[in-house]
Amino acid sequence: MIVKGMQLVIRFVLFVLILVAGTASALVVGESPGTAMANLANVSVLAITRATTENVLYAALTGGNQPTGIYRSTDNGMTWQLVSSGPGAAINALAVHPTQPERIYAGTAGGALEVASSLWYSDDGGFTWRRFGLGLPASPYGIVPAVTALAVDRARPEILYVGTDGQGVYRFNVERRHYEPVGGLSLYNAYVRSLVVASDGKLYAVTNAGTFVHSGDVWQPLENLPELPVSLAVAPRNPQILYAGGSSIGISRSTDGGQSWQTVNNGILTLPGAALRVTALEVDENDANHVVAATVWGLGGRLVGSTLYESRSGGLSWVKVAEVQGIVHRVTFHQGALYAATSNGLVRLGDAAPPAPVPWLADWAKLRNPTGVQILVLILTLALAGLVLAWRREWFTRRAACSTC
Repeated sequence: MIVKGMQLVIRFVLFVLILVAGTASALVVGESPGTAMANLANVSVLAITRATTENVLYAALTGGNQPTGIYRSTDNGMTWQLVSSGPGAAINALAVHPTQPERIYAGTAGGALEVASSLWYSDDGGFTWRRFGLGLPASPYGIVPAVTALAVDRARPEILYVGTDGQGVYRFNVERRHYEPVGGLSLYNAYVRSLVVASDGKLYAVTNAGTFVHSGDVWQPLENLPELPVSLAVAPRNPQILYAGGSSIGISRSTDGGQSWQTVNNGILTLPGAALRVTALEVDENDANHVVAATVWGLGGRLVGSTLYESRSGGLSWVKVAEVQGIVHRVTFHQGALYAATSNGLVRLGDAAPPAPVPWLADWAKLRNPTGVQILVLILTLALAGLVLAWRREWFTRRAACSTC
């Protein structure tokens, strides 16, 4: 009796071990396209976005020494893993749903209406991608515009703003599956570089034709700026404070919602005869005076000297924090760290992240939509585990006896 009891315990332990090992194998198979990395270096980071409630970030890569696709970090940027090859087109912009960190939006290149779709979403953290059921309208020539900028409205999580190349800005109500153009035709034929939703509900668009704010039913140009901006940031908790990055003379600051502007370049290195271009700006969500700017110099038609500056005085003074390789086209704060997306990799500066969670536990959600290989691994695991649990030595004894009959 004791021997049979021990055998049952051993079979049960083996059953549990097989289930655990098989499930972990399925998760590893899910991650097989990529491996964990300390950083994303020597690659072109096209876009980066962050979840609002977790230590989760997403980045879109192309080329370099890592496979093209969507990468995810669950430890605040300390390590990254490739989760999928993405929607199948070059990604220009990423955004995460304000309250659902597994839901990601991606804007991609456009193309012929018959084959192209430039707006995509994922409900499982980037593992699988679907076209929006209601796509962007095509031009009179049958071309779907490229989506060049995305912005979510945190106050209204169902709203997604979509900026395009040559077809203006759209407001998508994701829940109602409805969209409408924002501001009529006034931004048609413009290239939308970025969109910013302020906490007071105002929508800002930085385009190649200028920077505009959506007020009422139309787009109004931001006035009194010293030059054409190429980047813009709004203090998350004080929408009256705006920072504009120019194409040649640096950074301007407004404390009255864009009615007046002051040039604030103290501490930023300038070169005689070189244009000071500010390619990206970001304001700390918890401190309107904490700002980061990415700058380059324009020399003879080339952009050189990419540098990150930080201000803790609302732009009144700046301190250089890093020189980076490649042009910075997006900076963002997340959990006390700063991230700069460049054509030569992702730069991370700031506090250390918390210890990384156990990978297969943290990535359990990927089995919500298993791949064919994962399903096969799970079936084989259950079959083997069931065989071990139901195993009887008498079966083999009888089979051996029959073989000698």
